[in-house]
Amino acid sequence: MAGRRRGTLAVAAVALYAAAASFTPPLSVAATVAVVVPATVVLVLATRHRPGHGQQRPATDPRLRRTAAAWAVPVVLGAALELAAWLHQPAYNVASPDLPTLSLLLDPVTDGGPGRLVAWCIWLYVGWRVVRR
Repeated sequence: MAGRRRGTLAVAAVALYAAAASFTPPLSVAATVAVVVPATVVLVLATRHRPGHGQQRPATDPRLRRTAAAWAVPVVLGAALELAAWLHQPAYNVASPDLPTLSLLLDPVTDGGPGRLVAWCIWLYVGWRVVRR
């Protein structure tokens, strides 16, 4: 029962955080802080040493390595495309219509309101999943 209550409180806290963050104006200090705080928490939790785990890592399954390599290709290509699009912008906050970034393409959905709240919830959920693995 206590685990269920803690889970419910965690979901409520994340939803409240996402709601508050969704009201921040894009490209503002408040929006930057709203992104940096959970990103830092996820980074710290994902890289911390867990007690009880030995120094030796178990042998990695070859299928897992192949899957990771297969996913690395589209992720690296996507990141390179995003970087190229960002570098072709006239200014950091002015997108180029010739080579739009993913955020520019998502602007109609994430400009405000429910779409922005849903995007924040998805982003926080993905971060939580990274930590849980």
